[in-house]
Amino acid sequence: MTMTLERPTTRSDVVQPEIRVAVDELFLNDPGHALIAIDRATADPTEHVREWELSPEQRQVYEAGYMVGFQMAAPELMAEVLELRARLEQSEHDADRYYAEMCRRPAPAEPSASGSTFAEISRARGEDDRADRHDATIDRMFPQYSGAHS
Repeated sequence: MTMTLERPTTRSDVVQPEIRVAVDELFLNDPGHALIAIDRATADPTEHVREWELSPEQRQVYEAGYMVGFQMAAPELMAEVLELRARLEQSEHDADRYYAEMCRRPAPAEPSASGSTFAEISRARGEDDRADRHDATIDRMFPQYSGAHS
């Protein structure tokens, strides 16, 4: 019985089948060394590289490897950039559409959906003195509507 080491990945798996089988066998026979080997194999190879410490030949190999890796990843990266750009354009289009719809609609005729005035709400809460003060203020501000409220 062999055990495969599965990990979630978004890009295509670069581990060759024969290497996977060898790692599986190592994991079954010696799990400690297998975990160390997996850790070393999955570590970033550029983690401890300082370009200024490389000789010209090493720098040439390093840059060539970087460019090859970048060229291999370029189609996936470009597809991701195009997808994100399309999502951004769609979001901007939606935002423009929502803004235009918001500006097109007239303001509601009633200040509140329930139709209750502040004084009515205050009376319902048992704050009659507050409601009377509000009514008096409205009467002072709009004398032409005096007595029209509840």
